[in-house]
Amino acid sequence: ATVVNGDYSLDNINFKEYIKNLRNKNKVEGSLIYIALGTLLILGILEVIAYYGFFTDIPNFFNRFGYYILFLIISIVICGTSIWHIKAYGDSFSCMSGMMVGMTIGMISWFLIGAVVGATNGMFIGSIAGILIGMFAGIWTGKCCGIMGAMEGMMAGLMGGLMGAMTSLMMLNDNLKIIIPVLVVASTIILVGLDYMVYKEAADKTFSKYGFIQFITFCFIVTMALTFLMVYGPKSLLFRWTN
Repeated sequence: ATVVNGDYSLDNINFKEYIKNLRNKNKVEGSLIYIALGTLLILGILEVIAYYGFFTDIPNFFNRFGYYILFLIISIVICGTSIWHIKAYGDSFSCMSGMMVGMTIGMISWFLIGAVVGATNGMFIGSIAGILIGMFAGIWTGKCCGIMGAMEGMMAGLMGGLMGAMTSLMMLNDNLKIIIPVLVVASTIILVGLDYMVYKEAADKTFSKYGFIQFITFCFIVTMALTFLMVYGPKSLLFRWTN
């Protein structure tokens, strides 16, 4: 059961091989770092343009929103790159792996969205943003193994969005700005583990790369929508006081 193409064992597909393929441009994994860095740069430039186009008149903008928008961009790039990696291999994962994909993308990654938006707007808006995006992403990636993966993604997105916003509310007066990067680093480690699992699962499969234009367009729409929500969207009374 561990033989691929007659002479290749899945047991030989270890983390060192995964890291090696991150430098191999002929492998889908070799595109991950370049896509992530390119997307981060482009989104950063677009946010600067948005600032000078829409936000210059907002008092104390960088102290109120700039820090969290920075981590919003990082979170979207990290999550988006992981989604791109999964979708590049299509919808042919085993049931167990597909459910793990849906759960991880739906809960861990979009936990960050709820936390970042919740840090500027409060638990209600943070929860709504995290739930909507988390459930969509969980279904989109989890359906690679059918209805079970899609349901897992929906449930994880629901829990992740709520928990992220709840974390920001609970940490409001207890080093909220410190916990955000901690959450980003922890989520990145988990998503690297997911990407490694996808790499092992899809070792014997062909892939069709998702185009960079589609990927950056998706990230741009999500980033701009959440940025304007954070700046102009409704805020709970508690967060209006703190800002």
